[in-house]
Amino acid sequence: MPTALADYGVAFFAIGIVAWMIVAVFAPRRKDPDLVKVIADNTQALTELSVLIRQQSELLQKQSEILTEMRLETARKAARGA
Repeated sequence: MPTALADYGVAFFAIGIVAWMIVAVFAPRRKDPDLVKVIADNTQALTELSVLIRQQSELLQKQSEILTEMRLETARKAARGA
């Protein structure tokens, strides 16, 4: 009895998979009219993001230069005091 029940389960699963494949292949596909707008919005967002990343990079570079100058100044003061 349990094996017959398992056979029915496998058959039911196989029929379900076949039905899903038929629906996936032959179902009408929705065309998204807003796709062009979404792509344009994403392009604009990525452009703005790249500008922000560039600005952040410039700020980090300036910060690094300031830290280097501070280290040199501290080293000079330490050398004069020693």
